[in-house]
Amino acid sequence: MLAIPHPYPEDGAAKWVAAAQPGRDFAIVLRETGEVIGGISIVESEHHRRAELGYWCAIDVWGRGYATEAVRAVIDHGFRVLALNRVHAECHGDNPASRRVLEKAGMTFEGRLRQHSYRVDRFADKLQFGVLRDDWLR
Repeated sequence: MLAIPHPYPEDGAAKWVAAAQPGRDFAIVLRETGEVIGGISIVESEHHRRAELGYWCAIDVWGRGYATEAVRAVIDHGFRVLALNRVHAECHGDNPASRRVLEKAGMTFEGRLRQHSYRVDRFADKLQFGVLRDDWLR
């Protein structure tokens, strides 16, 4: 989700919902109420049998495990339904919470691209994470 603008525009969520594709884009919702608290997408590269995932959650639910649960579910969907060999994701180096989400979801840190992104008036590292089908299904 490195392409998400910061600050996030007022109509950003509505535009994301309008462009959502079934089987690729999913809402993250509270089970109790059905309230949408975030979104997660998996973008497949069929030829390579891999996909990249990205996600976002509302600030008021950060730290409650919703993103980790959603990432795990979408990784599992990628391997069991889409028959992928690899799922990968990235986050900014200055976002330790997102890094924890990816690691807790079972992804492995694979590398750092130094000062790869320009955001909020400064450069930020990009961290790459991935998981392979065989490792996930074990």
